[in-house]
Amino acid sequence: MKSVLILLLFPIFTTSYISQDSKKITKSFFPDFDIEITSPAFKKNKGFTNYKEMMSFLDSLVKDYPNDISYRFIGNSQKGKKIPMVYIGNQTNYLAKVCYMGGLHGNEPASSEGMLFLIHNLLKEDSLHHLKENLSIAIIPMANIDGYEKQDRYAANGQDLNRDQTKFSNPESIYIKRAVNKFSPDLMVDFHEYKPYRVDFVNFGEFGVTQQYDAMFLYSGNLNVSKSIRKVTEDYFITQVKPKLDYYDLKHHNYISSKHKNNAIYFNLGSVSTRSSATSYALSNCVSILMEIRGVGLKRTSFNRRVFTTYLLANSYLNTALKNYNELKLAIKQANQFPEDIIIKYKKQKSGYSLNMIDVYENKLIPINVTLHNGLECSPVIKRKRPNYYIIESELSIVTDKLAILGLDIDTLNYDEMLEVESYKIISSKKSPVLFQGFHENIIKSEIILENKLFKKGTFIVPMNQRRSNLAVETLEPEMLSGFLRFNVIEPESINKIHRYLQNKQL
Repeated sequence: MKSVLILLLFPIFTTSYISQDSKKITKSFFPDFDIEITSPAFKKNKGFTNYKEMMSFLDSLVKDYPNDISYRFIGNSQKGKKIPMVYIGNQTNYLAKVCYMGGLHGNEPASSEGMLFLIHNLLKEDSLHHLKENLSIAIIPMANIDGYEKQDRYAANGQDLNRDQTKFSNPESIYIKRAVNKFSPDLMVDFHEYKPYRVDFVNFGEFGVTQQYDAMFLYSGNLNVSKSIRKVTEDYFITQVKPKLDYYDLKHHNYISSKHKNNAIYFNLGSVSTRSSATSYALSNCVSILMEIRGVGLKRTSFNRRVFTTYLLANSYLNTALKNYNELKLAIKQANQFPEDIIIKYKKQKSGYSLNMIDVYENKLIPINVTLHNGLECSPVIKRKRPNYYIIESELSIVTDKLAILGLDIDTLNYDEMLEVESYKIISSKKSPVLFQGFHENIIKSEIILENKLFKKGTFIVPMNQRRSNLAVETLEPEMLSGFLRFNVIEPESINKIHRYLQNKQL
């Protein structure tokens, strides 16, 4: 009998679009709230807010509150839809700057609906007046418009925009990064939904399990992210929102996702890779969180609950940014005091872990014993001295163009100069057999060699005393998981045109 039930249940775990909660699970664990939500989707019986409805919604608010809200288009989607960035609050005399984004994955509708609900309430609710009076707020409510219009995770060309934070293969990725960098937030939060039914979960419980958490916090354990950024994220933003979630009996946890490798299942916790927004923005020295709300594949099941959870988190983070703006500003100031070493390779802490999940047959919580790879507890394996400059030969303008998108200032040598530099020597190189975003990653090992080299006038130099310089570390060092060499922006034979300058002399 069990084998028959497994066959019946297996489609739940294989196709996100049919991975609905049963009525029993919804009633027991995820009942909707009796809260009126004002975004356009809640004025109709099915579907979600489409682009036309969103723009009409925003235009109506701009008309009614011209002194409190504005928006500008930051670029076009691949299908030509203009991407709005909304501005609310005090844009001149503020205590802190906060940027929110929703809809980067097009099949995660609570993120965009939550942003629209927040925009509405910031304008219309007197109880939120203190937020727009003291904060500068920017919101991208629907980042991946083409994907959102068809409720698909990916952009029009089939690529994942949240795996394109350094290669910039998609125009949306470039427009968003430039717009956020121009706004230069102290706090950046990217709102998502996660898939509660995964293929791996059929291996647990009687006939499979599903995640119980309404919200999961994803922030960076990357060892090149400043400890001050990590500390203020945990001690203020996440600590202060948890009681609010508890008040509504909303379950929460740090973000955990499963991986299947070599016939074994293990779980990852936290973020370390620059290919995702959580780490990318944290490396630019702002507090960065990616929120995962339980929702992918649920259609409109528990939709009121999911949107309200998104709104509740966004509201709390605004209040924390205002209440603790001194601590926020201090953390960013401390982050700009860079350490002597950079971390090239690290190891996640591996341990056993007990995770409570919902047994879909028994309709109850059960403990699942898993192997956890903890990205919030990493130890360094390979260190290098932090250079004072990266020197990039003029033939690699493609590299400096992408560094500029990341928000780094690039200078050039004013005259020919002989310099002692560290250069890279590749000692092993192979292509990953797995296709990622349409390409095979370069997997590299290198060593450092010291040489005296004449650099021509016009050679690019990247000063490493600037705010976003940790992104240069993550993209230029050959071994980095999201580096330009790994991601085929350059090939291994070009790495000899990138150099490290450690002397204290100003170039």
